[in-house]
Amino acid sequence: MSRAFFLLLFAGLFIQKGHCEPPEIPKAKASEEGMDEVKLFDLAKRIEKDQRLAIFSLLISKNGKLVFELYTGQIKAEESHYLMSVTKSVLSTLIGVAVGQGKIPSPITPISEMVPTKLFKNKMAIKEFAKVNLQNVMGMSALNTPDPPRDMSAKAKDRQNNYIQARNYLEFVLAQPLLENIGKDFLYNDETPALASGVLSYKTQSSAFDYGCETLFKDLGFKNMEWMHQDLTGINMGGYGLRLRPIDMQKLGIAILQKGKWNDQQVIPAQWIEMIFRPYISNKGEGASPNYGWYWWHSKYGAEKVFLEANGWKGQRIAIQPEMGLVVTMTGCLEPEKFNEDAIFAELMSQYIIPAAEGPSTPSTPNSIDELLQKINNGQARHNRAMEGRMIPSVRPKERAIRFRP
Repeated sequence: MSRAFFLLLFAGLFIQKGHCEPPEIPKAKASEEGMDEVKLFDLAKRIEKDQRLAIFSLLISKNGKLVFELYTGQIKAEESHYLMSVTKSVLSTLIGVAVGQGKIPSPITPISEMVPTKLFKNKMAIKEFAKVNLQNVMGMSALNTPDPPRDMSAKAKDRQNNYIQARNYLEFVLAQPLLENIGKDFLYNDETPALASGVLSYKTQSSAFDYGCETLFKDLGFKNMEWMHQDLTGINMGGYGLRLRPIDMQKLGIAILQKGKWNDQQVIPAQWIEMIFRPYISNKGEGASPNYGWYWWHSKYGAEKVFLEANGWKGQRIAIQPEMGLVVTMTGCLEPEKFNEDAIFAELMSQYIIPAAEGPSTPSTPNSIDELLQKINNGQARHNRAMEGRMIPSVRPKERAIRFRP
């Protein structure tokens, strides 16, 4: 018999058995999970109405089931999106996995004890970084390095440029000044996470990206992921650069919601999940209630519902609310001169998503939401040539990955 005949026979066996690819996340009608589908229909109409609103995706799951999946004009589900500072929260999760594996010791171990001494510029620097640990680093209470876009001074721009061009990111940041009150002062920047990414690489002997591919990303079934902007040694920027599919952002959120479990497998240590739900520092100064820790924000929306939140510039979000069983993810390119991204996300959460999640369980007209979501996907693209290339979703990678070579 010919080879073609055997291939047809093999395919026929699968068809007879009803073989099909299962969804990456279980799907359900929102009303089946106690949600108000009319509110979700209104949410879709809100996004459809404003064609200027550069939201690329908005996904909602309830009780671990995907109930709303919106992609705006021409964007496909398999495309990966640039996540800005959501990268920090994913890095935190990888640190948690490495701690659980025993590859990284306690988060209160001094940085000076976790990286090669040759990376420090002198003995004084080693002594200074003996005062800093990963908890400080992941609470943005370590480096005194104001940077753009938060500080647009010439000094800040020059330092950022030198950091981006450094051969070894970790070596560069180990030569930078520290805050006066480590563990108390808060300074959000993109250089401090290089300490966490660098520690992860030297302790695992892998780039953060490769380590993720060997562990968390593989366990959660991520596809088409990328981590841009490596240095010449293969260390990934800890502050930004990760590209993920929105469905994979949802998977991470659901795994955290499920206390680190995915498909009955413990993919993130339960103890780490407990820790990230406990903020320990505030961006509003001493005396204010903690709202940040382990590279995760704690944000309030609507009726004082507190969400664990990964927050990336220009509209990238992963928001998790355990009591409601709710995970919301968003991507986009909400340029600050045109949009107030925090106000927009707060509006979507407080006026549509939270009320929908609180119920009552109200079905919409049959297929009306699905038809509207398809119409939005077939409609006008929200991205354009004026946007940075890294912000345009794509399946293909935008840079060539480098293996870690210390």
